[in-house]
Amino acid sequence: MRVFDLHCDTASVFYKKNLPFDNNETHIRKSTVGQIELTQCFAVFFDDRKENPRAEETLHRVVDTVFPQWNGTNVTPILTVEGGGVLATRESWISDLAALGCRMVGLTWNGVNPLGTGAATDDKAPLTEMGRDAVREILARGMAVDVSHLSAKGTEEILSLTDKPIVASHSNARAVTDHVRNLSDEVAAEIFRRGGLVGLNLCPFFLGSGTVTTDDAVRHAEHFLALGGEHGLALGGDWDGAPLPADMTDFSSVSLLYDKFVAAFGKTIGDRIFYENAQGFFGI
Repeated sequence: MRVFDLHCDTASVFYKKNLPFDNNETHIRKSTVGQIELTQCFAVFFDDRKENPRAEETLHRVVDTVFPQWNGTNVTPILTVEGGGVLATRESWISDLAALGCRMVGLTWNGVNPLGTGAATDDKAPLTEMGRDAVREILARGMAVDVSHLSAKGTEEILSLTDKPIVASHSNARAVTDHVRNLSDEVAAEIFRRGGLVGLNLCPFFLGSGTVTTDDAVRHAEHFLALGGEHGLALGGDWDGAPLPADMTDFSSVSLLYDKFVAAFGKTIGDRIFYENAQGFFGI
């Protein structure tokens, strides 16, 4: 089985807790990946509600100490950043990320930083001038811009700044679950139209209310497919960054989700969502 997932916080958790790949705590670990061929975007997470003068040092330490754990395994790691505005005090921060092999940058987390504002703080807040310049440079250097935590206004500005594809690495459909972290139909459809990606987030708060299961993830997928997402819908599980639906325990439960998607949409679309769409976008 092949899986390509656009977002997890596992690398940051490994770093903070000094955990090995073979542990008993995290969603993604040696025993839960098993024989799955996993290509995983590992986000280095920064809380932009706090000052972090050691953010750059943390980034390098994660890359140097955590990423080598996947050498020789069936996990292909992709470096991404969440809350990148914390790094923006250095003029060369974007070129530094590119040199590290970073493939995707989220400008904000839930707070306010020199680039923009998280949706959880103010969904109507625009990008800053520095943020607009950062978007241009990130795209020019071949990295993707991730809008999952960005305000709706900031996302709209990015879509007006460029006609290049963008990514919402771990967001669901606002029309299905009215949460500020979810995407409007207009934004999701535009991401799909220009060849970008939307990763389905498995966090129950973004999937539904009450007892949330993988059936709710199927509902969001069905809605996105109706908006043109057949070649742009992917997974963005938010592993080790959020709780999971009631019928999932850890990454090993991804097989249950795959079976649900194949039953609902057929194997061709199931394989596109689970691997092929993201693989085609990143060319890995």
